[in-house]
Amino acid sequence: MRVRIDSKKISSSSNIKNNINYDVTVNEIKEQLTQQLLFGNNSCFLISGYRGTGKTTLIKKLEEEIQEKNYIFVHLNLAKYEDYSLILRKLIREIYLTLSSSEIFEQIKNKQLINNIELLYDHTFYEIFSSSNIKNLKEVNSNLEGSFNLKDIVKYLLPIMVVILTSLNISFDIFPMLFKHLDVSLLLLSICWFIIDGFKLKLKIQKRNSSIEELNRKSLYDDEIAEYHLRNMLEELKKESIKIIIVLDELDKIENEADMTSIISDLKPLLLSDLASFIVISGQKLYYKFINASVLDDSIMTSIFAKNIHIPLTTNIALEKLFNSYVIDSGSISIELISHYKDSLILNSYRTLRRFNNLILQNIEWDSNESYLYIDESNLDSYKTDSIILEVITQLIEIKIDSYDYESGVKDFLTYQLFIWTKKMKLKGNTYFTNNEVYNFEEDYSEQYPVWTKFQLNEMCNDLMNMLLDKDLLEKKEISGDEETYYRWTTKANIKIDGISNDQSQGKMKFLEGMIEIEKYCRDILADLEEYNHEYSKRNLMKLVEQLVNIGVVRERWLSNKNKYLYRLSNKIRHGETLSIKEVDDIIQNANYIKILISELIEGYCFYVINRYLTGLGYNVYNSNNDIVVNNSFNQFDILAKNNKLGDIIFEIKYRNITSSNDIDLGYRLIHLLKEYNAKNQKRNKLVIFWFSKESRKAFEQFKNAINRVIINEYNELQGDIYLFYASEYRTNFSTGRMKAYLNKVIQPPLSGTENEIAATTDDNFI
Repeated sequence: MRVRIDSKKISSSSNIKNNINYDVTVNEIKEQLTQQLLFGNNSCFLISGYRGTGKTTLIKKLEEEIQEKNYIFVHLNLAKYEDYSLILRKLIREIYLTLSSSEIFEQIKNKQLINNIELLYDHTFYEIFSSSNIKNLKEVNSNLEGSFNLKDIVKYLLPIMVVILTSLNISFDIFPMLFKHLDVSLLLLSICWFIIDGFKLKLKIQKRNSSIEELNRKSLYDDEIAEYHLRNMLEELKKESIKIIIVLDELDKIENEADMTSIISDLKPLLLSDLASFIVISGQKLYYKFINASVLDDSIMTSIFAKNIHIPLTTNIALEKLFNSYVIDSGSISIELISHYKDSLILNSYRTLRRFNNLILQNIEWDSNESYLYIDESNLDSYKTDSIILEVITQLIEIKIDSYDYESGVKDFLTYQLFIWTKKMKLKGNTYFTNNEVYNFEEDYSEQYPVWTKFQLNEMCNDLMNMLLDKDLLEKKEISGDEETYYRWTTKANIKIDGISNDQSQGKMKFLEGMIEIEKYCRDILADLEEYNHEYSKRNLMKLVEQLVNIGVVRERWLSNKNKYLYRLSNKIRHGETLSIKEVDDIIQNANYIKILISELIEGYCFYVINRYLTGLGYNVYNSNNDIVVNNSFNQFDILAKNNKLGDIIFEIKYRNITSSNDIDLGYRLIHLLKEYNAKNQKRNKLVIFWFSKESRKAFEQFKNAINRVIINEYNELQGDIYLFYASEYRTNFSTGRMKAYLNKVIQPPLSGTENEIAATTDDNFI
């Protein structure tokens, strides 16, 4: 089958346009980070998430939204390990290139800053030695020099003197007068001749004053000086009100953990400088180091990052909507082949956006410049198998992961393993395999993984196999004398192959808190179902459970040897008794099991009240534990109340204290079940969701708002058919009177226009 598709919308690169808009959780993350960058102080953020979830796309969307001229995003790719010196050079270059290409560069008033930035940029390419020689010379010379020899002077002047004297004698008769005093004249003449012949006069007058100043300079460039200039540049830009946001991307591509840590360590002074905001984009490895750092002494990770922002795996419904947006002929979306093909895409993509798009691109064909998605009809059975497996995984996520208060990154880690295990099992084809071949913590996970999830992973893997066994997709075989159990895909499965804290005290505390919660709920339920008896306050947990089994609220398995053993462990912890190593391990392993017991207890209570009340109103009430199979197609209902005259009522019981990005998937799944059930029995049936919580109403409010938006925008025909009931410990979870009043509200809804919400909720008087 060929489906016309708009291939321009599909991309395997980080420039995946509009894809992020389909995930509400990621949009909320983007909005929060945008406000932090715009209105908060400079900080260092760690963006974590699996490869292909859209981390880089998120930052690019963020950059598009922050259009203020004084915000500059600088991107530095760290896909491979590099020396600190080279990282500094690359960072300086990127700052210069990004800044110089922006409008604000020419508007910087400090021209010296521009010159310094340009010079620093040149330094990253060339060994520049700027040498300057400053010389100031001040000199004053006065020089007067003379040399006299009278003999020479007389020699040259005598002829002239004779001529002059002869002329004068003719006129004035001088010589007769001189002869009268001849003796005196000769004496004077001899004295003069002696002086003329022997006297030499040399006169030299010299005056000199000089001053010289000289200064030599030569520039140097090394890592320390480069960092100094970089910090100074950022400081000056900050004074100019230019906010630099440095994005260190692709850090998750560094395979060597030591290299990754080394880069972070080298950059620590800069990351904590408050001179810019830093966004470090990494995968799960750095995130695991971040969460594990909380139990390490003086870890560098906890001191660097102000906040970890985890980009979650894409939800099922977001991927479905994304696929639908690619298809040009929307009428073909509802075809069975395409519906199961979408499920197969989600399963094999591990719920990562990039892998999802890549799988689609593999099946793109072109004809006359038009792109088509080719879906092989012969693979329909394998797509159906993938749909069932995805359904199993989705249920496991709801029960084993979303119900617990793990961080978003840990939830994704646990979720991702379900997809990995499924792929490992599929790669076995028709051969037998063991549990250990699918999951082996010591061999499959290195030290960087959260060790404290070991028991959860082991339990989840067993549950996955058991649920596939229940769906008749797996069969198992036990060989005499061999402790291993062997599994193999059945003929029903059409497999297509395309080539938390390990601290003991914390574990004991969580276990004890769960057991205390169970005991409290047992007392509250008994007090509600029977007239209050002060004897309940004196009974231990075992006696309370026995009473609940007797009246039919919980099943016999609550008195199994395993449960009795756990009750005794609870008492030992309360009384401070010493526990053996095995008992400590059992406590850690069963922390999640206690959460399951709480959910079973609440569901058993709801069934007890609903069955006892609606039976009197002409309903036949069944739950998932009934031996009678109501309808093979609808054994996913927690409780089903059938009525021959009125519409049937489907009940979903949830015990949830925290929000989850997958809650929207839960809402869509329930809506689809209701529509499918309506189509089967040709009646207008109703869906009632009982939402129990220990204390927090936030998770319920988010789910309520989300499901109301879905009904308004997509399933308007279901208005008035979906009801939400909220109960918390604020006024006891368990009240038969409140539940009966709400059931009356469901059976006899108010007149049109009196209900403010599409998915009707309890009034404040009932909460």
